[in-house]
Amino acid sequence: MSAMIRIWLLVMLLSGCSTIPEQVVHTSNTFKVVPDAWQAQGRVGVVFNGRTENVGFKLDFKKQAYQLTLTATLGVGQIMIESNNLGLLVDGKLVESNFEHWMTRELGWYFPIQKLAPILFQHEQQVDDKWAISIANYQQINKVNYPKIVRLNHLTKPIKIKLLISEVNQLK
Repeated sequence: MSAMIRIWLLVMLLSGCSTIPEQVVHTSNTFKVVPDAWQAQGRVGVVFNGRTENVGFKLDFKKQAYQLTLTATLGVGQIMIESNNLGLLVDGKLVESNFEHWMTRELGWYFPIQKLAPILFQHEQQVDDKWAISIANYQQINKVNYPKIVRLNHLTKPIKIKLLISEVNQLK
């Protein structure tokens, strides 16, 4: 084969590769109103006060009540935090504190749990004046676009959080 034909075939092959359409996940708001009941799960990576922690999470929300389960790496330990009309319960025991204060006292960090719904369902990135929020990637779950990676940086405390969302469900 002549060199010209080889070059021409190589150019055609390479130009064919460049015409493969990219899959784009549109980030438009898919929910005008946040659902009353929803569930999310994934992983939380936290850097605070020079320490790093990684935990799994499962969050069930119904109106303003929620149940959050945090699971340590390899499932070694688990904490269930519930907020309802009785107050804040940790592993079934009522505590005299709110979520932010309890998490900060016990774990050294917290995240804005009440602000997650507009982040997940409406892709809001300015929901609180205490946190800088950015959505790094999106994913499609059940034909709906949701954030896949959410980064939260506290503006006055040394807390950096990365949420890796693996599942989001609207409940009935």
